[in-house]
Amino acid sequence: MPSLKILGSRIDPITAQETLAQIESFLLSHRPHHVITGNTLMMLHAEQDEELRQILDRAALVVPESSGIFWASKVLHAPLQEFTPGIDLMLAICRMAAEKGHPAYLLGSAPGIAVEAGRVLTARFPGFKVVGMHDGYFRSADEGLVLDSIGRARPALLFVGLGMPAQEKWIDTHLEALGVPVVMGVGGSFDVLSGKLQRAPALLRRAGLEWMYRLLQEPWRWRRIAQLPVFAWKVLKEMRIESRKEEAANTNHD
Repeated sequence: MPSLKILGSRIDPITAQETLAQIESFLLSHRPHHVITGNTLMMLHAEQDEELRQILDRAALVVPESSGIFWASKVLHAPLQEFTPGIDLMLAICRMAAEKGHPAYLLGSAPGIAVEAGRVLTARFPGFKVVGMHDGYFRSADEGLVLDSIGRARPALLFVGLGMPAQEKWIDTHLEALGVPVVMGVGGSFDVLSGKLQRAPALLRRAGLEWMYRLLQEPWRWRRIAQLPVFAWKVLKEMRIESRKEEAANTNHD
């Protein structure tokens, strides 16, 4: 499955159904896999952050998460079939885990948020088992205790909500030592599940405007949202460069 490159970083052209099938195979393999949900802000960040770009290259999967990525794929003449918001993917994985008996650990967000998110998930998906939870406000000196807690719990799934790119870098650093079959960064999903944040209405989500609803609840995010036009400009610039390369190649061939 050839990957798509957006601003030099990898996105896998994979649907939600294909992603779930791949994750199930990861769970059965019992080897550690890093699953990343890639969005526009991540692609922009990775353009300036070589460490993050390399993490994207190493990951087991980089799932297209946002409408901006979907738009960019069309502009770059490599259209994706769909995009899957990270929280939707997380919920689908939890549903499958409940059916198949795969336990999970929740790490991240403010104290008490992961606990409430775990309560919501176990109520929503009967049979879903949360074997451990820890907030994301731990000091470097306490990191060993967090790693020990995850190791003792022996989850099949580890959801990490530390924000981008901190969660991707933390996962990449500890992936092999933890040995958890599927580890995925989930950003602010615990906040939404716990009720701390409200998710956008379905109409806005279908229109690709979920970011706007998030901004209304967290005005401090405006600096990040202001990067969206920059992303669009850079993708269009990349498209023009690729078009010129193709024209030159065709001219030389003739």
